[in-house]
Amino acid sequence: MLKVPRPRFTYANVVATLALFVALGGSSYAALKISGRDIQKHTITGKNIKRNSLGRLQIKESSLSAVPRALNAARLGGQPAERFLVRCPQGTIPAAGVCIETTARSPAAYGAAVYACGRTDSETAAGRRLPTHDELMEALEHQGIQLAAGGELTSEVSASTSEPGRVNDLFITESNGAVGLTPDIGSGAKSYRCVAPPLN
Repeated sequence: MLKVPRPRFTYANVVATLALFVALGGSSYAALKISGRDIQKHTITGKNIKRNSLGRLQIKESSLSAVPRALNAARLGGQPAERFLVRCPQGTIPAAGVCIETTARSPAAYGAAVYACGRTDSETAAGRRLPTHDELMEALEHQGIQLAAGGELTSEVSASTSEPGRVNDLFITESNGAVGLTPDIGSGAKSYRCVAPPLN
């Protein structure tokens, strides 16, 4: 009778068998993919998410509340941000980034008009000035603002060719922007309006 040899477990056999299981298990693990459908809602917590792995594309920022230490960020010196909105003084309208008076003043020569504007609000603000051509033109676009009869002075001047040492002032003659020159003397007096810096 023939004796069948019994299998022997050697170290090499055991290692080879384990290697086979690991190889099969690794490939089956690689084939397994988890998608969002496999995760139940509210089962992933913050500690399960890698730090700084979520950005604005994954988070609806409008749903976030203010960080406790930043609650005062919307205030400036303890004042709400609305307190610092730019506004115009009473009797003026915003135009071309400045505030222009809504009513034209009585006719005056250029030098007298500059002086009168500079003294307006000088105790509480930096004073006013004559508008540039562009500023006055934009103000005239506002409903209810009309060019004074005879035209209005601007802040733009040129040297007088007929009277050395004096200036001629550019004034708007028509609401369409037409201009003329007037001398800086009493006979050249024109209506004018002043420009005030915006308040905050």
